[in-house]
Amino acid sequence: MQVIEVDPKKCVRWKLADRSGFEFGDIHGLAQDILKNGQIEPVILRKVKNPEDNYEVIAGSRRWKACLEAGVPLKGIVQNLSDEQAAVAQIKENQHVSICDYSKGINYARIIKEKKMTIAKLAESIGCSKPKLQNFLAFEKVPKSIWETTGNLSKVSSRTAATIYALSQKGEKYISALLDLTEDIRKGIGSRTLEQKVFKIVNGLDQSVEPHENIVLPSGIIIAKWTKDGLQFVKDISFNQREVENLLIRYFQKTLKRTFQQ
Repeated sequence: MQVIEVDPKKCVRWKLADRSGFEFGDIHGLAQDILKNGQIEPVILRKVKNPEDNYEVIAGSRRWKACLEAGVPLKGIVQNLSDEQAAVAQIKENQHVSICDYSKGINYARIIKEKKMTIAKLAESIGCSKPKLQNFLAFEKVPKSIWETTGNLSKVSSRTAATIYALSQKGEKYISALLDLTEDIRKGIGSRTLEQKVFKIVNGLDQSVEPHENIVLPSGIIIAKWTKDGLQFVKDISFNQREVENLLIRYFQKTLKRTFQQ
């Protein structure tokens, strides 16, 4: 394919581009590198009908912005792409770079919302299952207040986003708890740990667990210990799982009932 040079001022970013603003990184540094060494990789362009612009940047937004700052021509390959083909081209291009789950999720949601691809086709294109794709799509469904308070979302996984969305659907108490935990979310907390913390806040459960404190029978036999992640039974203790589950259910039914009555 022929590589051409175009005026970056005559280009616009495709509306379905998938890199979020906080992921552009050091554009100034990239601009200086292009001035010194030239633009190594061309971007993917598509012609547009808008008389004020000549091309859409389908893939390569960072290089385009850097050329804009450097004031040098942009190298690109012009392709005649449908929106579906453009989405696939962008996905393939970004397989070689690090794009966070949030950027992917918001982009996938736009593609689905604007009916550029079906969920089945998109899942096939990005090489994942439909349930995993639904995790990515959860980013768009989470209340905006949570993402706005979190700020940088580069460390939030799609699985955690799906957990946040599911918890937010339980009501304002859960949204409030999630807002209290946005610092943990920003740092990349796992979905299971986040869920446990939210339930503790909402249900007012005792959070004063001392890690590594053993649970000992009157006979002196250690049967379990508390860790930062919860209760851990010793390996050589055998027990009936169903009976233990029933005991836990009765305990928490009583505890939570008392909590909500206060």
